[in-house]
Amino acid sequence: MFFKEDPRTAAWIPAALLRWFRTAARPMAWRETRDPYRIWVSEIMLQQTRVETVAPYYERFISKFPDVGFLARAPLDDVLKAWEGLGYYSRARNLHRAAGIVVARHGAKVPRTVEALEALPGIGRSTAGAIAAIAFGADVPILDANARRVVARLFAVEGDLRSYATENLLWERSASLVRKGKGRDTALAVMDLGAVLCLPHSPRCGECPLGSRCSSRLRGLQDSIPPKRARIMIPHHDVVAAVFRRKDGALFLVRRPSDGLLGGLWAFPSGRRDPGETLEDALRRSVREKLRVRAVIQREVGTVRHAYSHYRITLHGFLCESPGGALPVGEETGWLPGHGEGTFALPRADRKLVEIIHREEER
Repeated sequence: MFFKEDPRTAAWIPAALLRWFRTAARPMAWRETRDPYRIWVSEIMLQQTRVETVAPYYERFISKFPDVGFLARAPLDDVLKAWEGLGYYSRARNLHRAAGIVVARHGAKVPRTVEALEALPGIGRSTAGAIAAIAFGADVPILDANARRVVARLFAVEGDLRSYATENLLWERSASLVRKGKGRDTALAVMDLGAVLCLPHSPRCGECPLGSRCSSRLRGLQDSIPPKRARIMIPHHDVVAAVFRRKDGALFLVRRPSDGLLGGLWAFPSGRRDPGETLEDALRRSVREKLRVRAVIQREVGTVRHAYSHYRITLHGFLCESPGGALPVGEETGWLPGHGEGTFALPRADRKLVEIIHREEER
């Protein structure tokens, strides 16, 4: 159910929202441009990532790939390297694929409509709406995480916000906020309101420009909408990594499968420890299964703890040798130079392990 407002409230809310935005808008590099490509890149980076984290990555990415043609022509490894550390790497892979499509099918021009944008890899309905509104001024709604929370509270939409019926209602209510010719400012205003005042926990209702007409606040529901999800136990896995090092200090890496977690990145040969296995036994088994060679373990060189969205790991790195130096050679294997640079994009946990190894060498 939701709280129905009268027609005067329906007109007052968008006007008050836009008045607030004129003085409260957050400054961001990607808001200083109307270049659709740059806005597209920023919106993809902002999926599941905070603004302050995105800012330096955005600047470096745009410097390296200044337009869609540069991005489409770039090797995927270069794109992943520029994305290294930002996480959720499927976004980078999809952005690269989509750039190729835009060049091939749209004459290197970012599509203007929600429908055409949504047809590109990695762009859902809300991201398509954000690009269309911010880049082209389209009068279309958005429903990212911030907007979803703002709209649900503003109109007291209760229940599971991911259900089909509720989702449709939220889209209708989001569309009702868009005044003709104000699609860009409305999208940005809703995003900012959710990021600055209508917070997931302890919303700052006393400072909200819409507080006097917010249905949830009027009914005392601002702390229960959206409903809190049940806390779930996050599993933990021990992962073992084989560190093969050449005499010049270079470290052996393998490319991860393109269709899985951290797809396309380079990492130490690794595997999860099975129940009942020692770390050493797990390492020997993983190397045998993945590289078809035998690992002679010398010693443990370091451990790294890292959290992903649905589980946590402890990465245990072991310095190893392969009898006869019989490591596989091919496009899916490579050597990270001893100084740790190069064009290899590594998962954050593997990068931390590299740093531990280099610190040990310097002692």
